Amino acid sequence: MPALQETAASRLEMSQLLTRVFSSLIETGEEDRNQAVENGLEIFGEFLRVERSYVFLFRREDGEMLMDNTHEWCAAGVSSEKDRLQGVPVSLIARSMDLFTRGEVLNIPRVFDLPEESRTERDLLESQGILSALMVPLRVSGKLTGFLGFDAVHEVREWSDDVIAIISLLGKMFAGAFELWDRTRLLKSVNSALERRIADRTAELGLILRTMDEGYFVLDGGGNFLNVNEGFSKIAGYSAEELLSMSIFDLLGGAFPDGLKEDRSGSGRTAGISFETRIIRKEGSWRDVSVTGRFLPETGTFAAFVRDITERVRRERAMNFRANHDPLTNLPNRRCLLDRLEAALTKTGEAGCELAVAMVDLNGFKRVNDALGHAEGDKVLEEIAMILSRSVRASDTVARWGGDEFVILFEKVRDEADAASLVSRVSEEVRVTRAIRGRETVVTASIGVAFSPRHGRTAESLLRCADEAMYRIKNGEGGFLLYSE
Repeated sequence: MPALQETAASRLEMSQLLTRVFSSLIETGEEDRNQAVENGLEIFGEFLRVERSYVFLFRREDGEMLMDNTHEWCAAGVSSEKDRLQGVPVSLIARSMDLFTRGEVLNIPRVFDLPEESRTERDLLESQGILSALMVPLRVSGKLTGFLGFDAVHEVREWSDDVIAIISLLGKMFAGAFELWDRTRLLKSVNSALERRIADRTAELGLILRTMDEGYFVLDGGGNFLNVNEGFSKIAGYSAEELLSMSIFDLLGGAFPDGLKEDRSGSGRTAGISFETRIIRKEGSWRDVSVTGRFLPETGTFAAFVRDITERVRRERAMNFRANHDPLTNLPNRRCLLDRLEAALTKTGEAGCELAVAMVDLNGFKRVNDALGHAEGDKVLEEIAMILSRSVRASDTVARWGGDEFVILFEKVRDEADAASLVSRVSEEVRVTRAIRGRETVVTASIGVAFSPRHGRTAESLLRCADEAMYRIKNGEGGFLLYSE
């Protein structure tokens, strides 16, 4: 079943679309406000690959709470529901209202799976041909005023946590814009003496920015903070007062953000930009953040939203580590070793250096494993991994190839004598003892070594030569052997 993928590219696109919609809502004239909302619905409707997106607003009439479909976008070939969804009793969506009242998102991957107690809502959604729906509440000054929704009509959809977070922020922007526009219309209807309050009402949008969970800041041309909200203060660990006496560089260790370098000269300053970076909190810890903003040429400032993505980055790094490392020894695994070897081969010959690959097979390990069991065998493998790691240079890679075999990648080797010296040290260090039936059993290593480019220019050929050399020496008395024809 289709689901929007959580990739860096999709997160970047969502952030850029959010900036685009926000700018449109703020900058549009009174006559174009409804169109700005529907443009926003279309932008995110197409991005989420749904067939209908909409806004419902609540109103009270004769003591009953009703809802009206005030704005709508439909994909080509999908019928509009806007006209028939006017004055709908809110009581028909009681379960949804409970979630909206608590400020929660209504995520329905499969309408047909809704429980019996939600039958009324299920019937209402199915009557519109809806298979999946995502709705977020709209709140103005703490009061629930409506909701923003997206419907999948052609096929079931599932949405990631990142998508839901972005759509929740979009709902906050719509709600803030509606309130600002309502206040502006009200002010224009009174006499000129009250027009001075327009600035105050406009500032209410600033209040929303200051108090929402997401971070927000404004920088001057020198990178100094001109404005920050509470959300950004929490992310950075500084109070607003402290941040207003600092620059963005204080949080970046003096470095200029990569995402801003291309715009530092002033070119392209009206475009929205998004990037990820790291900031230093007041107590010294690092936080990973996503920044989405734009330069405002009329004021010479840069305004941006900031999201704390530390936990997401931590999960991604952990997943990447697990995908590239052996779970028992924590050494790089076969996949990681091959990637590093392929990369190193592209640099072979630089500054007169070669590289060497050593295939390591343990002598005596099977005897220990059979006599003392797999648990003790695993301990031996862990000890061997630590011995190998401390026996090589920091620039070398020790990887577990599988079973009781390891591979060492030696980069920047001058000649055979240099490689022999490196491998000899490893061979001498690998020694683990275990007592079996009262007698000491020693685990040592047989090591075969191959060079690039002399013995091959591909990972496959080098590993094959090193493996052949290893079996030759293993059939003898152990130790190490340089490959020869």
